[in-house]
Amino acid sequence: MGSPRLKIMNANSTTSGVAWRHLKQRPWEYVSEAPDTLADRAENPAEAISRETGLSLLTAKVCVQRGLKSADQVRAFLSPRLEGLTDPYKIRDMTIAVDRLVQARSEGERVLIFGDYDVDGTTGAALLSWGFRDFGIQYEAVQPDRFKDGYGLNVGAIEAAHGRGIRLVVTIDCGITSFAAAQRASELGMDLIVVDHHQVDPEKGLPKATAILNPQRADCESGLKMLCGCGLGFYLLRALRTRGKQDGWWTLGQEPNLKRHLDLVVMATAADMVPLMGDNHILARHGLEVLKFTKKPGVRALLDVCGISEKADHLSPSHLGFSIGPRINASGRLKTAGIALSLLSTEDPVQATELSLEIEKLNKERMEIQNQIWDQVKKVVEQGLAEGKFQNAIVVGDETWHEGVVGIVASRVTETFHRPAVVLSFRGDHAKGSVRTYAGKDVLEALRKCAVHLNGFGGHRHAAGVNLSVENLAEFQTAFNEALSPETLGIAGVEDPEALALQPLKLDAKVRLEDLRFSVLQEIERLGPFGPGNPEPVFSVTASARQVKVLKERHYKFQLVSQSASPRDLSLTAGSLMESIWFYAAKDVEAATLSEPAEWAGVAELNRFNGRVTPTFRVKDRKPTSLL
Repeated sequence: MGSPRLKIMNANSTTSGVAWRHLKQRPWEYVSEAPDTLADRAENPAEAISRETGLSLLTAKVCVQRGLKSADQVRAFLSPRLEGLTDPYKIRDMTIAVDRLVQARSEGERVLIFGDYDVDGTTGAALLSWGFRDFGIQYEAVQPDRFKDGYGLNVGAIEAAHGRGIRLVVTIDCGITSFAAAQRASELGMDLIVVDHHQVDPEKGLPKATAILNPQRADCESGLKMLCGCGLGFYLLRALRTRGKQDGWWTLGQEPNLKRHLDLVVMATAADMVPLMGDNHILARHGLEVLKFTKKPGVRALLDVCGISEKADHLSPSHLGFSIGPRINASGRLKTAGIALSLLSTEDPVQATELSLEIEKLNKERMEIQNQIWDQVKKVVEQGLAEGKFQNAIVVGDETWHEGVVGIVASRVTETFHRPAVVLSFRGDHAKGSVRTYAGKDVLEALRKCAVHLNGFGGHRHAAGVNLSVENLAEFQTAFNEALSPETLGIAGVEDPEALALQPLKLDAKVRLEDLRFSVLQEIERLGPFGPGNPEPVFSVTASARQVKVLKERHYKFQLVSQSASPRDLSLTAGSLMESIWFYAAKDVEAATLSEPAEWAGVAELNRFNGRVTPTFRVKDRKPTSLL
């Protein structure tokens, strides 16, 4: 790695090692039931749900805190049905889009599917490929090159498609801000169907297109703003299948089974971190089951290289986010997203195996590059903080940092240093990179305040992309830092503005270890899949640790013992203790202190390993009794 061109380091200075670290105790916040759930009720709603469903009172309380206010709502949530999905024709322009695709089918047109290069766009393009194949629609699927084309539908792609005789383009997970490309398609007499879930430009509005399927439109009343791009594509296929059945495309009962494609939808839903409530809860629950037993050769091969077999007892969105998603992304980050698209859409098992091994190789390369960049970024940021820089935001860049992985590194920077961050890759006189937020600060609005220093930017309040001239870097760094200052954000005068960045740990209830019975954990597990919008229930227990072991010099494994029991009693009942794990705590917490009585916050779950199912408390935080 070369030395950064962004001059923020003094080679003779040293870093204290604690200048940037938060030493404050993270606040805990117990979730309370919504006031209207208790109004005019003779019986506590949790007690009513417990009595009517047979669930434990603890599980019923978690349900109420998730907004489930009746036994019927709880039953529907625990056993979601695909019939409960919203009618796809409630999405604005759906009829227009379906009509145009029906025309393409009847006239034998070749449709161009144009997907973004991330997980959502890649799975979305694969989904439409499988769907169009099922429906007898001729198609070809392409994606932009991250390094040559940048994000989204571009004029070059439109002109190339026109040259191949394409008259209809369907985007997936992009296109809502592709104004120039949409205009060019119109000039060439091409039809454009935009399938995108990203926000509409508040100033420019909608691009010129035949149909725009986007629940973010102000005039779309579908209530499906939570869908990812691939999920939105699934609703297009649902609507198209309905039309096909009406028009007699298949004999009765022989229409394609779209449920088998939910493996692709759940991968995108998990990777895009959309709320797992409403329709997404239904899609994710069924999608995980489909994924486990997928018949797609490419998806099966991808699971194999991830070490996820058909015998896996339990799949969760976290498996997808940490195992499958990065591998799909590695294709577009280091080479071309087309490798992953071919993998997910192939019907050839031999090709699937070859492509999965290529993607696994790319992912390992991605991890090596990412770690190398992180090591250098960490030193740069620590040095800058020691010198009084980066008070409100971090901006760093280097000509040797790979453009395809700076977004991952930016996320790690925010998690480590508790500030919004911009990590840039230099190419000659130009810089391009990724922006990530921290503590919910609106980085897109901050970029708008810095627009004079930028060549372009886009995204949303939590994450964005940016490009600028290297000569404007210092000015941008100052302006971005100012845009996220306490004064600009309206928190000037707060005694400790830094404390606002310490997001509270939300807990569902204070319980005893004895309350976390095996049967209760089985009930709680049925409330999943967990993720944004449906977080894992977090409980606090008063206990002490015994038999503490250090794993891989980073993690603690131990048994939590109930406050009412003696840690030295070897005859404790199962209800009085629980196997526990605290990831990444060994670096910051002394093992000797764990045996002291404390309040522990964490997730109680059933851990499955080698055929065994063990109740386990996954620790998130700990407060010594002296601080309570």
